[in-house]
Amino acid sequence: MEVETAITTRRSRLRSAITKSITISLLNFVWLLPVHAAFNLDPTFNGSGKVTVSFPDSSTTYRSQAFRVFLQPNNRILVVGSFSNISPDGQLPGVAWAGLTPSGALDSGFGSGGTHTDWRSDARTNFTDALMYADGSTLRIAQVSRLPVGSSTVQTVRLTANGGVDNVFASNVSIGPCCFGFFTARPVQIAVRSDGKILALVTDEGGYFLYRLNSDGTRDTTFGANGVLRIGFNKFSPTNFIEMIAMNDGKILLVGHVPPFDSPTGSSEFFFARLTETGNWDKTFGRSGFVRVAFGSGLTGTVRKALLQADGNILLCGNVVSSDTDVWMARFRPNGRRDTTFGSDGVVVNDFAPGATDIANSIAISPDGKIRIAGEIGSETTPSFLVARFSATGAFEEQTSFSFTAGQNAGASDVTLQPDGKLLVVGYTQNPNMSITGSVFAVARLTE
Repeated sequence: MEVETAITTRRSRLRSAITKSITISLLNFVWLLPVHAAFNLDPTFNGSGKVTVSFPDSSTTYRSQAFRVFLQPNNRILVVGSFSNISPDGQLPGVAWAGLTPSGALDSGFGSGGTHTDWRSDARTNFTDALMYADGSTLRIAQVSRLPVGSSTVQTVRLTANGGVDNVFASNVSIGPCCFGFFTARPVQIAVRSDGKILALVTDEGGYFLYRLNSDGTRDTTFGANGVLRIGFNKFSPTNFIEMIAMNDGKILLVGHVPPFDSPTGSSEFFFARLTETGNWDKTFGRSGFVRVAFGSGLTGTVRKALLQADGNILLCGNVVSSDTDVWMARFRPNGRRDTTFGSDGVVVNDFAPGATDIANSIAISPDGKIRIAGEIGSETTPSFLVARFSATGAFEEQTSFSFTAGQNAGASDVTLQPDGKLLVVGYTQNPNMSITGSVFAVARLTE
């Protein structure tokens, strides 16, 4: 009896061990399976997940397009881009902001009835770039081309969190004129350092000039000559900058294309350049401050966005062109070398629309390292919004595409993540009013 009892006990323990082993194996198998949460338009946002904002005038050809989206600390959604207004000289562009409530309605507490516009009847005000401070105030830079002579200057405007003009900054800000007159000046990019100082990159008469301003808009006279430094590119003359990033250690990262740039297929190479805090080439980066990279054998491409990750890695997105146009991403280490843990030797190419066009215009990274891209997909005449998610190492996980008006073109320009994990995506779409030939702001919110 004791022997039978012992055998029974051993069998029971063995079954228990086998069951436990199988359970652990199954759990490990489940954990190893990719979890691909699908994107869905958020019905709590305007009932459909989509909102359009227009800036009408008396014509039937007015248009607008959103380029950047921000989420303020009070959860107000800010969208900025360009719009047009009728003038005796025809449709002239200006800069437009829209403030939306979390439910997608225009927020009457922002600007005038939820919008703020900057437009002149004697000039073309072309939006270039914008950013948001931690308190919800914003800073943007634009090119102002006077009519009819066409002289060009740079305009920088800071708005309060509620959409009012910061008059102190407006009275102080000084970007040009300098010794060259700056009547052909064009803004390239704007950035803010961790200490609040502002960097503005400007091109004029074939040269590049870096301005450094104090937080109140006055010139930082400790930088360059009266706050201005001319940047000389000896190895090549870059004609197409994409991004300027103010790094935490005061260094400045520049990203752009190596000439020639053949629109729309792009260039065969792109570059990184890094400056020290004083504006000299950082010789600890690449070769004397430069890194020059080919898109690939037989490929041309376009870098459309650069993002500095929390770990110091540099993530790029855009597209490459071969038999068709495909989404492209690349990641580089802080020293300018490829991050070989990302994609295939640091590069990801994804063909979402074989035989057609798919482009990544912007990227956002969540705290877990996952990457979201937003852009366009489909034919060149009727593209749609494209949103996709990749793992932290560049593995594709999920994508969706959608239009705002059935059969009409649309495209996403920017994307950001809300703290609750929802995704805000902005761009343009054909005006839902078919009697108007122009486009409107298009804003979408998605869940995962």
